[in-house]
Amino acid sequence: MTAFLLRMLGSVAYSMLVQYYYGYGDSFTYYGGSKFITDQIHANLNNISYFFTDTKDIERFYLDEGNTDLKGYIAANSSVAVMKLAAVVSFFSFHKFLIISIFFGLFSFAGQWKLFTVFNDITGHKKQKLLAAVVLYYPSIWFWGSGLMKESICMGALGFIVSIIYKSFVKKNIQLADWIVLLPLLYIVYVIKSYIIIILLAAIILTVIFAYFQQVKSLLIRIALSIVVGIIIIVSLNFLNFSDQINDLVEESYSQLESFQQSYKQNQDLDETSKAGFEIGNFNASLSSLLAKSPIVIFSCIYRPFLWESRKIIIFLSSLETTLLLLATLYLLVKTKVLKFFLAIFSNRYTFFCLIISLLFALIIGFTTFNFGTMVRYKIALLPFFYFMLFYIYIKLEEPKKENAVISTT
Repeated sequence: MTAFLLRMLGSVAYSMLVQYYYGYGDSFTYYGGSKFITDQIHANLNNISYFFTDTKDIERFYLDEGNTDLKGYIAANSSVAVMKLAAVVSFFSFHKFLIISIFFGLFSFAGQWKLFTVFNDITGHKKQKLLAAVVLYYPSIWFWGSGLMKESICMGALGFIVSIIYKSFVKKNIQLADWIVLLPLLYIVYVIKSYIIIILLAAIILTVIFAYFQQVKSLLIRIALSIVVGIIIIVSLNFLNFSDQINDLVEESYSQLESFQQSYKQNQDLDETSKAGFEIGNFNASLSSLLAKSPIVIFSCIYRPFLWESRKIIIFLSSLETTLLLLATLYLLVKTKVLKFFLAIFSNRYTFFCLIISLLFALIIGFTTFNFGTMVRYKIALLPFFYFMLFYIYIKLEEPKKENAVISTT
């Protein structure tokens, strides 16, 4: 109940931040787009077809009305999808920005609660309060995942998706109702942030392979299989045009930034003196270049900003969280003498899955964001998985030595 109330507080706090601190932002854009759709439906009920209309047609209808404010966003499939979802919610919320934000926060919380129940089941309900603290109560998650944003939708949907997959394939409890819910969620997330589905699919496939490897006793067979899997991964990365995903995300970010250039102009001088960002040097979207820059990108995404890199109060608060996360990681590395830390991860399929999904998220987000403010918001999708990985290692350390001698491979 406390976590739910905290999430609702996060919705209100984020809405106030956008309204009174920033004065602009993606949330207002989605709200404006949803209002355009609902206004058109109120004017002519036949315009309900807008919900099923192609993005290019929506953009044409919007520009024909003499509107230009949302020009960059209204042309993006991902943004229009959020606008349509917000328009649906607006019919039940009197088209009030705050109420719509609360509904989005509610969905995000529901999905995250499902994810918490999965983690809680995996650990056998051990140290539930600590697990809740790192999965449900961590400030970045309940704040940045509680407003009218893509992150709220994706956080909620991701929780439901993982929960249904876990229930169906791990607990062997397949239900038609779950899959009726699953398929639309997969589609929605794919439209809004396609890389999330790609990451999830890759993590699941690698985890299945990993689980099979655990059952193979012969070292030679393991080596042979590792070579085969490595080749498959390299071919798959090229086949899936992983670099194109990077380019598409960067281009979308630039187009959205350009469309709001006039709105930002009045804040430009302030931003120049207070903006906090980081550089990873020159790179291109080739696979070799991405691999070379991966370590610094992953570290920066997960553990930055540092305290001394803060230029705004919002970034400073985020830096406190990342500092705490870094200290927690270092503590576990020391307690496990480093080697056992990684042995703990690679001896359990759930921690392995969380590691893979965290690393892939960190790569995508790190390569496509150019300042800490944006990165802090985008990376909330990976945090529950990364926190759970650390939590699992911690509870294994707390177990009696006899139980901890061999870490469970289930």
